[in-house]
Amino acid sequence: MSTSNLFRPIKFGDITLKHRVALAPLTRLRVDENHVPLPIVKEMYAQRASAPGTLLITEATLIDARAGGNAHTPGIWSDEQIAAWKKVTSAVHAKGSFIYFSGL
Repeated sequence: MSTSNLFRPIKFGDITLKHRVALAPLTRLRVDENHVPLPIVKEMYAQRASAPGTLLITEATLIDARAGGNAHTPGIWSDEQIAAWKKVTSAVHAKGSFIYFSGL
């Protein structure tokens, strides 16, 4: 019996994923009024990284305050936002998984 390609490793750039299942970008809008991800964001991504070797693609993340028109869209232009995303990234990496930021 052969294993589906879905559960076989694949090289993706500089990383090797242990399977071909990835978390697609999701819009959660779990940030404060300054577009800083709330602590629940770290928990959510860490939960989805629980199978080592998983690729997670973040929700759309604004690279500048002028880049989006929606309230509560996460940002990554201020020191406070970057610090919050570093916590998320560290939690994902601690689980042996990978994270890719989807920016606007």
